[in-house]
Amino acid sequence: MPTLTELVVAALCLSGTFLIVLTGVGLVRFPDVFCRMHAAGKAGTLGVILVVLGATVYFAGTEQDVWMRGVLAVFFQLLTAPAATHLLARAAYLCDYPLSERTVVDELRGYLPSRPDQVFNQE
Repeated sequence: MPTLTELVVAALCLSGTFLIVLTGVGLVRFPDVFCRMHAAGKAGTLGVILVVLGATVYFAGTEQDVWMRGVLAVFFQLLTAPAATHLLARAAYLCDYPLSERTVVDELRGYLPSRPDQVFNQE
């Protein structure tokens, strides 16, 4: 009979793996770079965090510093992944990456120029 800790570890790792698989499906199926980055930024980040938490709970009884490593890994994942996704989306927009045909509204048009020469050659 599995213990409570093993059940928690299994639930965390399985749900994290499920979200990582959904991220892969989103990267293949979504129509443009902005939708793909949304899938990678949201579900991918949460999936990695859940797997790291599952490993942290599993190995917490064997070593003392596992909790600190797990918390730091989650912290840096939350710190870097959304910022990187935001910067990549902004760079793709500024380089005039084509939007999907199904995109109805471009809310950034009034705030950001859509051509790189307008960004770097402002006079």
